[in-house]
Amino acid sequence: MERSAALIARPAQSNRVVSWLLPAGFLAVAGWLVFLSPGSEIPLDEPAIIDAASIAPGPRRRPLSDPAHMLIGGDEQRCNGCHQIFASRKDRSQPPTYHTEIVLNHGLNTDCLNCHHPENREALRRLDGSEVPFAMTPETCAGCHGTVYRDWQHGTHGKTMGSWQTGSDAQLRLTCNECHDPHSPAYPKYAPLPGPNTLRMGEPGASGAVHDEKHRPLRMRLRGVPARDPTKNAPPAQDAPSPETTR
Repeated sequence: MERSAALIARPAQSNRVVSWLLPAGFLAVAGWLVFLSPGSEIPLDEPAIIDAASIAPGPRRRPLSDPAHMLIGGDEQRCNGCHQIFASRKDRSQPPTYHTEIVLNHGLNTDCLNCHHPENREALRRLDGSEVPFAMTPETCAGCHGTVYRDWQHGTHGKTMGSWQTGSDAQLRLTCNECHDPHSPAYPKYAPLPGPNTLRMGEPGASGAVHDEKHRPLRMRLRGVPARDPTKNAPPAQDAPSPETTR
């Protein structure tokens, strides 16, 4: 009887010892991690200073609205105010007398009246000659740029603002002439914004960085192993286009 009681008492004593050792072990490991674990230096690059105008979320340009008008001599003048008095020159091979600031560089489209309505200059036109208000400029563009227009309708071309949810009242799809100048639609040359540069991705370079399990710069630095230089033992880089010549 006494031997049975002793056998029962031994597991109870062992459980009490384990219950004391476990918290003490956790505290010891935590103390080592906080005070004795080897530190690591994470390199930080200088922040890139970006001009706020280059990341403006609004339209690239402010197009004409309905009714179409221009600011002449400090006063707003409607288009038909002049075009109903002066007939347009039929020989359009000669440089214009007015609107000399406009340079038409739109591919094969070399005639103003291909887009502007010949009788009502406060409207645009479709290929069939019907009028299109300036607020519906994409319908004029669709006559020649059908595939791009369909992409714009489905949201894969152009710029969406406010919300990505289709049908949302907050969603705003910019029109063609809010991004492109209709007279010269190609974008001018501009320098692109800096690319991503993070420790998890590695240093960007002409040959690219390796992102597999063995070459993660952040994990290497935490282990105290020097990060791999992606430029070493890499194939020679090919000439890349200059940012100033990239559109």
